[in-house]
Amino acid sequence: MIWHLLAVFISGLALGGFGFLLIKISGNRLPKWIMPVAAGMGMLGYQAYYNYAWYDFKLGQLPERAIVLDVERNSDFFRPWSYLYPAVSNFTFIDNDVRVFEQDGEQLVQYIYFEMHQEHLDRLENHFYLLNCSKAEQVELDDKGKVLEPAFFEKIERDSLLFQTLCTQNSNFRD
Repeated sequence: MIWHLLAVFISGLALGGFGFLLIKISGNRLPKWIMPVAAGMGMLGYQAYYNYAWYDFKLGQLPERAIVLDVERNSDFFRPWSYLYPAVSNFTFIDNDVRVFEQDGEQLVQYIYFEMHQEHLDRLENHFYLLNCSKAEQVELDDKGKVLEPAFFEKIERDSLLFQTLCTQNSNFRD
């Protein structure tokens, strides 16, 4: 976060300096308010740039085997440019580093579901799941691999990207 704050100040200083240069080149004929307006536009410009570039930057940090499952775009009052075209505010992915095993004739896949949120400090949440490919349902696990109590089984659509990736592509399992 400190680097983004520094980048905002530098962009404001640079465009404010450019406004000052324009005033001096014109022989002080341009109004003095150009300098703070240019600085403000530089700061807002960097904020808008970072807001839209955040998703691509985070994708570049993911491992090659990661699969993005869902992308969410939101507008924000403090980012007025997002009302014209909302930027990606969070996305979910799996890293495709899974454990596939069989128990009682049913194929089970243990995986980690990640959620990345764009906030003042980027937030990454992870959830551990056990997916039953035969029944197309999953249950959340704790970080030690135990089923959370009370156990809540969530149905998964068989045509969803999550199911297709984990049950069809990672194994020889077929319905």
